[in-house]
Amino acid sequence: MKRKFFAALLVLTLIVGVFAACGGQTATPAAPAAPAETPADGADVEIDEAAAGIRVAAIFSGPINDGAWNETQYNGLRRIEARGAEISFVENISDADSVEAMRAFAAEGFDLIFLTTNGYQDLCFPLTQDFPDTMFIQLNGTIMSDNFISVRVPNEEQGFLAGVIAALSTETGTVGFVGGQDITPIIIGSLGFQQGVDYVNEHFGTNVEAIRVNTGNFHDVNTAKETAISMIESGADIVVPMADAAGVGVVEAVEERGVMTVGTGPGHVIMAPGNVIATIMRDNAYVYDAVWEMFVSGQWPTEVEAHGVARGVVYAQDWIDGVDPEVISRLEQVMDEMRAGNIYIDRGL
Repeated sequence: MKRKFFAALLVLTLIVGVFAACGGQTATPAAPAAPAETPADGADVEIDEAAAGIRVAAIFSGPINDGAWNETQYNGLRRIEARGAEISFVENISDADSVEAMRAFAAEGFDLIFLTTNGYQDLCFPLTQDFPDTMFIQLNGTIMSDNFISVRVPNEEQGFLAGVIAALSTETGTVGFVGGQDITPIIIGSLGFQQGVDYVNEHFGTNVEAIRVNTGNFHDVNTAKETAISMIESGADIVVPMADAAGVGVVEAVEERGVMTVGTGPGHVIMAPGNVIATIMRDNAYVYDAVWEMFVSGQWPTEVEAHGVARGVVYAQDWIDGVDPEVISRLEQVMDEMRAGNIYIDRGL
């Protein structure tokens, strides 16, 4: 895979700033842990004549093989490369270092830059006026301008569906949710999880309790694991992560304690195939597809658009063998209601 990284002049800046945050990483990232069951490799993508000479970059908040949020975005970036564009990226970039990474890519002349977490927005947006010829895409942002476009991947829908599966599947009547950093997408994902559990209680006659904790960190695997173990010891037999790379700790806890989870990224079922009831994907690869179409057509939205169940970005896969068919049937029923606009998930905003 071709990867053109920063020019020599800019590398010096990043060595001091951005790459310091990556723990001295080299420019070559680790390969993804395993291929996802999504169009990750771009095999179904045709060369696009419009891609010739286009340079696309992404600034990832975590590792590209986190099995969840960042990995699906990396898959989307690879799909853009398969169309014929030149790509580049950096990973494990903190909010504080995002500005320097963005400045470096923009000064290098990249045409399209993905900002992959809303923690970057307030720091990076003021800089966009210095690069009017570059388009910046903010995932889960709120700001729209001539060259800064926010798109939303609704965590509340992923949380809601995970809550539905958990509530339909629990035997103890207690389920758990472990979130990561206390940012809006995780907060509303947690709220969605609670509402999914409440929906099952109301519509299917159950009485399930949800325990929800955000650890405040996307990278602290041990804290996420300890949090999950505490929930299991309190009676939860299904614990769901929404914590990016830290979610590995939740999956480890579930496997070690012999309980179940609902995966929230393509890597979770690979880590513990016997403990994942199903995976609720937020497949950012499809969001990158949509952004690419906007870019080549020049037709940008004028308000923040949500890319969720109705657009095929949030969906269920990886059902475990032997799962109760009624659980699958009821989840499909719920998703049909969501597509029809009959279910409102309160984001608490």
